[in-house]
Amino acid sequence: MSKSKSRGRPSDPGLQEMRKNQLINAASELLKSKSYRSITIREVAEKAGTQSAMVSYYFGNKEGLFMAMFEAHADRELVQLQKALTSSNPLLAFIQTLLKIFSESPHISRLLVDEVLTRNGEMQRRFIDILPRRMAKLLPSILSAQQDLGLLRKDLDPKWAAFSLMTMLITPFVAKPVREAAWTISDEDLAGEAWAQHIYNLFLFGVGGDNQ
Repeated sequence: MSKSKSRGRPSDPGLQEMRKNQLINAASELLKSKSYRSITIREVAEKAGTQSAMVSYYFGNKEGLFMAMFEAHADRELVQLQKALTSSNPLLAFIQTLLKIFSESPHISRLLVDEVLTRNGEMQRRFIDILPRRMAKLLPSILSAQQDLGLLRKDLDPKWAAFSLMTMLITPFVAKPVREAAWTISDEDLAGEAWAQHIYNLFLFGVGGDNQ
C-alpha cells in the first residue's frame, strides 16, 4: 500500500512538480531510442517510477505529455539564445547556439518530422505556439538591431531574412536521411564550428563573386 502511494499523486506541490518533471524526463529519454508512436504511457510511467494514471492527471494524454516535454526543451533553448545575445557578435553566437541545441537533441528533430511538421492538428498548432511564434519575434529583432549598427543591409526585411536564416539552420536536421545519403554531411559536421561559420558567412555575405 505504501509503495502504491509513493508511485501515485503526491499531495505536496513541490513533489507534484518533481513528479511531472520525472515524467517529462522519462518521455525524453524514451524518445532517444524509440519513435513517438511506439512509446506507451505505461513505459513512460514505469521509467519515471510512477503510475500510468499520473500521465493523464498531469498532462491529459500522451500528446499533452510530449508537448510539455517540448515546451520545457523550448524554454531551455530560449534561455540559451537570450544569453547568446549578450555576445560581442550576437548573430554568430545565435547561430552557434541554435546549431548546438539541435545537434544535442536529434530526438526532438525526429519528433518534429514524424508527428508535427507533416501532420495538421492540435499537436502542430501547439508546437507553433511553443517555439516558432516566439522565434518569429526574437530573431527579426536581432537582425533589425544589426541593421541599426550597419552590419546588415537596410533594404532587407528583417522578418524575411530571419525566416531564411532559420531555414538554413533547421533544414539539415529535419532532412537528415537526404543530408547523409546524398550529401554525405554528418551530424559531426553540423556540430562543428566550421558549419556555424559557414552559415554565418553565407547569410552575411552571400555567395556572389566580385564580378557578379
